Amino acid sequence: MNKNKILLILFCIYLPFFLILSAYKTSLLFIDLTPEQKNVFDFLEGKSQLEEGFTKNEVSHLEDVKKVMEYSNYFFYFLLLVLTLILTSYKNDQKELLKQLKYGGITTIALVFFILIASLASFDHVFSIFHQIFFPQGNWTFPFDSRLIQTFPLQFFITISKKIFFTSLVLGIIFILAALYLKYVYGKRD
Repeated sequence: MNKNKILLILFCIYLPFFLILSAYKTSLLFIDLTPEQKNVFDFLEGKSQLEEGFTKNEVSHLEDVKKVMEYSNYFFYFLLLVLTLILTSYKNDQKELLKQLKYGGITTIALVFFILIASLASFDHVFSIFHQIFFPQGNWTFPFDSRLIQTFPLQFFITISKKIFFTSLVLGIIFILAALYLKYVYGKRD
């Protein structure tokens, strides 16, 4: 396999995850939080202490969430670096650059649609799979009346997931449109 194909495959694998993480970060900026939710997010970001009233298991889970968020930040910047290196390697090869943008956008849209369809079919199941992957130790289930569940009901996760899916789709479309626009611009130069 040649270098261009390898870089295209890497770009198409990494871009959707980068755009989904970007959408996640953006969605957090624009979601309305209750004061209790704000306190938890401040705790997760290391800005404050957690308010009293959470059980030992809830605090343990939130500590695990904090670690996952920290690793997702590292992964985000790693992806940004790799994607930037791939794109800059094509600064003198417009045809390959356009291919990267186009197929990266298509792959993002396809992955987001797959996750969206799975979520529409059974959000609870997708939510469980997500937690089983990122919290395999199993400390993510709580009684319905627990403070953590009352602070973050299922509707919170449905709302933020919708925002993440929508933003990811828009970003994927932007990559495709950028490829089409640049193809048009480069075509006019020839």
